Amino acid sequence: MTKPSMNIWAMILVLALAVPAAWAQQQKDPRLNPPVAPLQPILSGESSSKAALDDPVPSPTNALKADESPLSGAQEFTLGLSAAGRSFVTPTIRFLQFADNNRRTATSNDNWRAVGTLTGNITLQHTKSRSQLSIDYAGGGTLYTTTNGNRVSFHRLGISEQISWRRVTLLLSDFMTYLPESAFGGGGFGGISSGMLGGLGGGLGGGIGAGLGGGLGGFGGGLGGGINPGIIPGQSILTGTGGRISNTALGQLQFTLSPRASITASGSYGILRFLDSGFIESDNYQFSGGYNYKLNPSDTIGVVYTVNMLRFGGINRSADFHNVQLAYGRRLTGRLAMRISGGPQIGSFTNPVSGAGNRTSWGVRSSLIYNLRNTTLGLNYSHSASSGSGVLVGSDADRIDGSISRQLTRMWAGGLVFGFAHNKTIQQLNTSGVERTVNTWHAGFNLQRPLSRKASLTFTYNVTGQSANNPVGCTGLACGRLPLRHQLALAINWGFGPYAID
Repeated sequence: MTKPSMNIWAMILVLALAVPAAWAQQQKDPRLNPPVAPLQPILSGESSSKAALDDPVPSPTNALKADESPLSGAQEFTLGLSAAGRSFVTPTIRFLQFADNNRRTATSNDNWRAVGTLTGNITLQHTKSRSQLSIDYAGGGTLYTTTNGNRVSFHRLGISEQISWRRVTLLLSDFMTYLPESAFGGGGFGGISSGMLGGLGGGLGGGIGAGLGGGLGGFGGGLGGGINPGIIPGQSILTGTGGRISNTALGQLQFTLSPRASITASGSYGILRFLDSGFIESDNYQFSGGYNYKLNPSDTIGVVYTVNMLRFGGINRSADFHNVQLAYGRRLTGRLAMRISGGPQIGSFTNPVSGAGNRTSWGVRSSLIYNLRNTTLGLNYSHSASSGSGVLVGSDADRIDGSISRQLTRMWAGGLVFGFAHNKTIQQLNTSGVERTVNTWHAGFNLQRPLSRKASLTFTYNVTGQSANNPVGCTGLACGRLPLRHQLALAINWGFGPYAID
């Protein structure tokens, strides 16, 4: 490692050690100056490393109300929504220093580099009697790097508004990202940028959302879960560096038939565009309708019909996938959020490369969030047709994501995260004529502790890997075979607010 990068790491280490020491010097008695909220003050005779194993005492600040998003809708389930109902704005800043062995291509050697990034995030929620508007922006870029030509920037913008009348609820959302690499594993930085972008991919140790779309519904704190990952254009295949823009616009209408029954109708349009050559651009149209029936306050059943229309830039062939699924959901506020749906899928192809113009397969969508005392578990699994992540002309994609987060001691929290994606070419769309499969995975952990009421320190490690059965003919930025990539990061986070508005 070069001398400048060693000096940088030394400076970060000194800062990380000095800040807690200075804070401790000023805060002699933790019983008079309790740790960061929402932890309770240390009582007489109690160890400062005691884990908070009991549930927090309910209060107006941490109370949750039930998530009422429809089972057949486009949003993911949550454990509950904030009951505060306030309008606020919350800014955050993060400085992150990470080391990366930079294994971006199949032929590259280990080339460890040190990179410093600065990220800002601002979240706004405006609540009225019948509507709630949420705007969330996160962006940043490279401050310095020890390797030339690797300065990048990254941006995410989410806008969502929900309007409710007596029987009708309207949801309008738009979610856009600009990233230098694939979003799988955390926006191109293998989970590290999940934190940099404020939860873009679910975040290490955080709640398991919806991959890339996990932040959209959740950033407002009251609009329900993230967008169904099947609506967002797929990016579950790792590639070399190449800027890409993803945007998804969504509209959903819910009509309440009775206290137990409701119907939904939604439509979305998603695009995936690349700023470099060698990738396959795609458009994704989805329309769905569904019926929901509450068996009791916790359990809901339903049926959903969806048509997923895939179009590819510069390629004279397309595919429409019609899917009918039976669905079941169970929600216990603050404890459990579970849904599972599945059923037959019929594909219809225009100008197929080979095979029949129609085929029958199946589709599954499932998610689970379970909160037990100071531990939260999350799991997502889906099987569906995908646009191919810019590498394949469409694919049958299986994807599983999981996370575990836990309050380890009074001051330390930690989390584990993993993901695996299996993409296989669709015979009727496969322009290469050779069946290809790509297996991609990532895993990592993080540790976090507060430095003050406004600041915290986070250490993160992540590893990603990818293999393909057909490396021959895989050239350029879209090569589907990559060796192991290791990343370590140390971050200092500053959060401000929330500041009430109105």
